[in-house]
Amino acid sequence: MPDQQGPYREPTVLGAAWKYRWLVLFLALAFALVGYLYASSSPAYTAEATLAVQDPRTSNLFDDVLPDTPERYVESQVAIMSSRVVAKRASELLAAQNPAINVSVDDITENLTVTANDTADAITVSYTSAESGDEAIAVTNAVVEAYQEVGSTTAEFAFSAALESLGGSIVALQGEIAGIQITIATRLADDPERQEVKAALDSAIAELIAVRGPGRTADADDVALAADRLGELGLRIDTLRAALTPDPDDFELLELQTQQEEARLRLAALETRRDQLAVDADVAGSGVVFTDPAEVAEASSVGLFVALGFLGGAILGAAIASLLARRRRRFASRKEPEAILATRFLADVPNFNEERIRSLLPVLDAPNSASAESFRFVAAAIALQQRGAGARNGEPAFKSVVAVSGGTADGRSVVVANTAFAAARSGTRVLVVDADFGNQSLTEILVGSAPPLMGLTDVAAGSVPLSDAVVRVSRTETESVSLLTRGTLDVRAPDFFASPDTDRLLDGITKHFDLVLIDAPPLLRVAYSSTLVGLANRALAVVRHGSDMRAAEELRHQLDLIDTPLLGYVYNEAPLRTEMTFTQRSIDEPAGAAQPAPTRTGPERTAS
Repeated sequence: MPDQQGPYREPTVLGAAWKYRWLVLFLALAFALVGYLYASSSPAYTAEATLAVQDPRTSNLFDDVLPDTPERYVESQVAIMSSRVVAKRASELLAAQNPAINVSVDDITENLTVTANDTADAITVSYTSAESGDEAIAVTNAVVEAYQEVGSTTAEFAFSAALESLGGSIVALQGEIAGIQITIATRLADDPERQEVKAALDSAIAELIAVRGPGRTADADDVALAADRLGELGLRIDTLRAALTPDPDDFELLELQTQQEEARLRLAALETRRDQLAVDADVAGSGVVFTDPAEVAEASSVGLFVALGFLGGAILGAAIASLLARRRRRFASRKEPEAILATRFLADVPNFNEERIRSLLPVLDAPNSASAESFRFVAAAIALQQRGAGARNGEPAFKSVVAVSGGTADGRSVVVANTAFAAARSGTRVLVVDADFGNQSLTEILVGSAPPLMGLTDVAAGSVPLSDAVVRVSRTETESVSLLTRGTLDVRAPDFFASPDTDRLLDGITKHFDLVLIDAPPLLRVAYSSTLVGLANRALAVVRHGSDMRAAEELRHQLDLIDTPLLGYVYNEAPLRTEMTFTQRSIDEPAGAAQPAPTRTGPERTAS
């Protein structure tokens, strides 16, 4: 077996585009023409404005919460500016101008383009108008103004909602503190001793407030007396306050006082945050820090539409070409089957019509043609392999070769007939076996519409000896092959070829001939063909130019199951290549020899 080739690869997009390049070029030019006509008939005007934006939260004086990343903020603003809310407000602004410009919300959203700059916090706004450049400028600037209004309104609403929420929280917390205070006061009111201490404390404080200091005329004794009085009142007040300190074992009272203190701290924090938000609301704006409004509108470029049309047509053509290449995977070159069948290329047989050959046997009737030379290549390749690995003591490595193909119109019978005559020219004893029981086309090619009476089924049944069933088809002594047809007995082909007697018969035939070429039914259409292929020593694949590659893949898989070695493949009905026309004669034919008349004798019996 030859070295295994790599698996067949699906055609690439570039490969498909090149294969159908005229289709791709046609679509590209057609779309370019459409682009030119469109740009010429309906010019459009585009105006552009630029905005630099910044998240307002980054400029808040008291906000400690980190805002989103600048990229996310810019992306969100692009979405807002492209929304119908902004488009509706822009439409209202345009209608309020003098003179008014009537542009619908749908027109604005369909013709508006908003993009973010990848390297800066900038947004580009452009609008394309089919009416005039002034309309394009007006709509672009109206969208920018509407976006700023919407942004400011949104910010104000957000701050108002936050302040309202904080106000509600503050009121609720104040009520909580008042409730705790009432609970504490009620608890203290139930303790008479603490009430007496509290009354004494209040009295001491009142006395302290009422104490007057010594006058200007007071002497040292008066000052000392006043000082002693103040010291006594201070000591009494400290003692009474200490007496009012809750009992460490009164856990309920201590818990109430702790809750009261925590509530006061939370209240102070909320009031501070309220004041911060009030300041933030005053300094926050729409987030636009700079605006470069639209001032001019550029007319659409005809060249741009032509280029876009050409590019679009080329892309569409490449897509269609790729689809066609995958749906219509057909052989277009003689070397393509090599990767699929994993076997060697033997010869490509030209289409007979390109050489004006009307005969199905150009080896006999047009020996100087490129077609005849191709069959001689096939015969030579078979002979070389017979003398290759496995040949011993002058005996060939194999004798029986079955011709296989996937379909019914691959020219298998023609290849077998011509290869047989090409091999017989060198003195090889060749027998061709027409084993296609359903279509004896090989027999018809060799002997016409009068097939021999006896054949393979008769020999297998023992009705006649092999020598009576084999007929010779010849024109000259060097152009002679033997033929074994189907036979006259009515048999079921699958059972016949599965019989051990048939196996022994085909094996015994090879003892009387140097080469046995068997024409088998299509391997993918007739089930018993697999059995027949398994009876031969080697297989020869026939692939027709333009045939479906999937059939060749299935043929390869089927042959792998049968495990009959492949000699190679013949690429049939190929386009006639220029170098093939230089062939004059095969090497063993003397120059200037007279050609025999294009007639053949009928079949005659031969002893084998």
